Amino acid sequence: MRTSEETVSALKQREWLLYDVIPMMLDRFLHELKHSQDLITGQTKADSLPLSHNDTIKGFLSLHGFYINKAELSIKLPHQEAQMKASIVASAPYFLEQLQRAHNYLSLAIDQVEGFSKPSDNQVTIELLEDLYKYVNHALHAFDYPNEASLFPYKVCHPKFFQPPLKQDTVIEFCVQDVFIACNIYTLDYSHTKHNNKLDKNNSIVTYKDKQVLIVDQIKTQTQSAMLTELKRSLKLMLELCQTHKQMLLQAK
Repeated sequence: MRTSEETVSALKQREWLLYDVIPMMLDRFLHELKHSQDLITGQTKADSLPLSHNDTIKGFLSLHGFYINKAELSIKLPHQEAQMKASIVASAPYFLEQLQRAHNYLSLAIDQVEGFSKPSDNQVTIELLEDLYKYVNHALHAFDYPNEASLFPYKVCHPKFFQPPLKQDTVIEFCVQDVFIACNIYTLDYSHTKHNNKLDKNNSIVTYKDKQVLIVDQIKTQTQSAMLTELKRSLKLMLELCQTHKQMLLQAK
């Protein structure tokens, strides 16, 4: 059993945490949340990134907000006779759903912090930190490589997203992968059965747009984003803040 002195000391420790430490931590946390949102929405500056893969892909893309709002690519795949140009323009930007999903989770965390009255109860504050950890962790994992349903061949590439419009036998897709923007490019053969083409280890047949198509070429590359790198640092810092201060509150019970 605790002595009366130990009880008083524990009470003072808990009050110090609730009335001094936690409010400062939440102020810092809110600053990091808003900084992270500003990074995603492009309130700081656009992220201009080079994109290349040996001699097959050369170009750049510009990331702003939830979109790739500009890109210029020169592509020469092994089975293509001529080099192909593909551009994305600001009037028809390429939407990256993962960025919006992360932004939505950060908004939920901001609502939690701003709606929280001054901490006065240990358990309520612990529950708040658990909720904040959950939202920020969801935001961080929004940048995991997408599941199959979000990518070729399950997701259709719309040729008119690019200038000039892509040919029907070409697929270009972008997604977020950790701190990278990933680019996957495919060329397809819709009439492979007529040509009686023999498959090699690099070819495969998939169902795309309800048709059996042969993947003739596939190139996957990625480019590191300074914005995503800084965003990951900020999200991990917030997770550490939640864990550290939750442990302090638990020890003060």
